[in-house]
Amino acid sequence: MKYLFNEDRGSLKERICEINNVTEEELDVSRFNNVPEIKVLKEFKDRLDRCRDMRFLIVGDYDCDGICATTIIKRLLDSLEIQNNHFIPSRSRQGYGLNDEIVRNAYDNGFKAIFCVDNGVSARDQLAKARDLGIKTFVIDHHEYSDRPECDAFLHPDMFEENYRDMCAAGLCTLLSESYRHDDLSVVYGGLATMADMVCVLGYNRYLITEMMKILKSTDILPVRYLLGKKEVDYDSLTYNVIPKINAVSRLEQMLNVNYVVRYLLNNDDSCLQYLGKIEEINRTRKDLGSEMYGLAQRLADRNRDIVIVKSDVFREGLCGMIANRLMNELEKPVIILSENGDELKGSGRSPNGSNFYEYLKNAEEIFSTFGGHAQAVGLSLKKDRLPELLEYVENNEFPCPEQIRNVLVLDREDISFDMLEELEELKPFGSGFMEPLFAVKDVDCRNRYIINRKYPKYRISDQLEAISFRSSDIDKDFDTIIGRIKKDDYHAGKLSMIIEDLMRF
Repeated sequence: MKYLFNEDRGSLKERICEINNVTEEELDVSRFNNVPEIKVLKEFKDRLDRCRDMRFLIVGDYDCDGICATTIIKRLLDSLEIQNNHFIPSRSRQGYGLNDEIVRNAYDNGFKAIFCVDNGVSARDQLAKARDLGIKTFVIDHHEYSDRPECDAFLHPDMFEENYRDMCAAGLCTLLSESYRHDDLSVVYGGLATMADMVCVLGYNRYLITEMMKILKSTDILPVRYLLGKKEVDYDSLTYNVIPKINAVSRLEQMLNVNYVVRYLLNNDDSCLQYLGKIEEINRTRKDLGSEMYGLAQRLADRNRDIVIVKSDVFREGLCGMIANRLMNELEKPVIILSENGDELKGSGRSPNGSNFYEYLKNAEEIFSTFGGHAQAVGLSLKKDRLPELLEYVENNEFPCPEQIRNVLVLDREDISFDMLEELEELKPFGSGFMEPLFAVKDVDCRNRYIINRKYPKYRISDQLEAISFRSSDIDKDFDTIIGRIKKDDYHAGKLSMIIEDLMRF
């Protein structure tokens, strides 16, 4: 990791905009208060309106984006009095997206239209099969594709102007829903999915996330409130206490069918409570298994390779993406985690910001049984006997991964205060396109420390500020500069914490 230190003395907002190459006007979301007349959106609505007398099957995906998208479209079709049902296929038994079995079952059960959300762009054969059976097809997706799918109506971020260009599927579903009527729950789920999918936080995405926060702070959205438990509504609590629980069920689908999560989210009343206990139990199991898998992946990883590929029959397929992301962040290089089951390998790959793992691996697509994804996140499967081909490909084909460069704002100790933290809060959401800043404090005495739980060093920087590292390797490190993120100390009132990203000596 390389750092660029910004020692300017402008306002915090000006400095953060400058390092992100973003204007203050781009942070203003008031221009999105009304859904504009967008041609591709109007065309999609016209085709949907012509099919109001048909019975729809909504086919979703099993991650937070797909679950939220399925919920939003079901709420929309219900409000339009369009008969519908929803189905998210099993991750392990049926795999991702629309397949031949779903199309045949839809036909046999009298569905006249299929509505794919967060999938569909790569289901060319299945869409053709549906058309041959006389079934209308609607697709809202944001995954990469080569040729536009042949369907009756299609929405994809590539079809929109710049402010809508990097939306997730649930965001697009919310845009469609809001063009008919306002629905608090749909806005909240669109915002959650936008955060979960780590798409750009500018443009309409920013509007969606900020509107979600306004609703959650002013209205009891019970499915979210129950998942939060005693946590306050803020970006961190949604990121670490709500989104992982929505994702957890499909990762451990043997404990609960993921379609029940859609039922949990559908209504803003106590009917969701019948599923809450099971979702909480699954999330606790996910945490335990994830820690075990991550520890094993760390031990098995060959850290000398430019692209790290780890496989094991111990890995759970549904947790591979989560583990790949954690290991990628630790190693700062692309990672593929594969679950081994008989002669089949299934898993996920993640790569650092600024790279395109999807395009890189697509050049070797013939190796895989299934393949799809986004620039920095891919899902794939292959026969075990084809693994040597994949290893040979990554060995002989350099992956263009730019060096990670992070801008750091240098602060004096007296600059760090609750007023500064309030300024920082007002600039949220941070994410792709508008990154949360790292801060640096210089001339820190590395000896002024104590150890938490015998492994985490904590340093006293001032009466109001302490910094903590969650790497035991930092205990004996010699430094005079701390780089990290500033947050409120959750355990000591009136105190601030700095979560350490790096320790350096100048």
